[in-house]
Amino acid sequence: MKIFEYGQKNYPYLETYDAGAMFIGSYVLKLFLQIALVILLAVTDVPDTFTSTMGGICLITSLNELAFFLTPVAYGKIRGRNLITDMGFESRFSPWVALICVPLTIALICFGSPLANAFIKLVDLIGYKTENVTSIVVDSGSDLALTLVFVALIPSIAEEYLFRGNIARGLSKNGYFFAIFVSSALFALMHGNPLQLVHQFILGVACAVLYFSTRSLIPSILLHFLNNATALVMGYFESMGKAIQLSAGWWALVCVAGLIVSVLLLWAIVVISKNYRAKHPLKESLSEDAAAEYASKKYAIPAMQKTFFELHRSEEEIYADNAAAQEIRSKTDEAKTEAEQMVLRVDLAEKSKKAKMKDKKALIYSFVLTLAVWIVSFIVNVV
Repeated sequence: MKIFEYGQKNYPYLETYDAGAMFIGSYVLKLFLQIALVILLAVTDVPDTFTSTMGGICLITSLNELAFFLTPVAYGKIRGRNLITDMGFESRFSPWVALICVPLTIALICFGSPLANAFIKLVDLIGYKTENVTSIVVDSGSDLALTLVFVALIPSIAEEYLFRGNIARGLSKNGYFFAIFVSSALFALMHGNPLQLVHQFILGVACAVLYFSTRSLIPSILLHFLNNATALVMGYFESMGKAIQLSAGWWALVCVAGLIVSVLLLWAIVVISKNYRAKHPLKESLSEDAAAEYASKKYAIPAMQKTFFELHRSEEEIYADNAAAQEIRSKTDEAKTEAEQMVLRVDLAEKSKKAKMKDKKALIYSFVLTLAVWIVSFIVNVV
């Protein structure tokens, strides 16, 4: 984690390695707390069915979200920074973005639910016992109110803080498309069961686009909450025998319509955010050297990099990018002779190689850890 001084405070500049470290830490802590709970229940008189009760579900959810929230806080403390107060992202955004979150939630559910159901049927064919996965059944008004807090609100705050505010942010130096899809993949895998894999990936993509477009966690938290709340309300109505019954053809039509509307609404959010930023410009502008550095990235699109990064990066991040590019420019200007320039190029290439290897290992370890848990889960549920 690099620290840049900007204005009256130091700004922590997250790297891909930081994102991987925080994901691994949060995932391991989550597993540890779950195992500790299982052991605690085993040595007490609490019945085995407790984890499937509303109280058990709320307890497990709270432990998971505690792991997701505490890990970045602890990581920041270890590295000497406060990752809550020093996030560096503006909280102001167009109110139209918040309004669009409502129809966007519906469109994402229309798009994701048919795909998720199809995927669940596929793993059923493989032999995965989806009935063994604890699902949330809301069959009363009191349970609905309880789950709206513990299953909708608290997870939306903790998970957005970890996955968008820290992990996606750390991955963004490799390019925003890379950050959006990799952070969403980790977000989906983190849930640990096929019932949530497909739709959570789609939700993660939408939340990441919201976060980067507005530089604020508030819109992504709102979308995340609305998604969870809508799913709970739909489950409540299903428990009352009011489930939606459609043929396969109609579900396919709903899925396609949901995809089209979701893409259009997300594009509208990007355009609205761009217009809002034009009316409220930042003090900092991405320098040509910093823009050229991003254009050379493996996952970058050179033709749109400067405009794209100026839209999606905070003022503090742009300052940090410019400072890093200026440092390299100064060293290059100081290297007068051809021999000095050669030494500088070799040194920069070596540092870049080490940084890329460090980042690559962090991502590999993250996916290996989650895939290992998935493999164990599949073996347990199939056998």
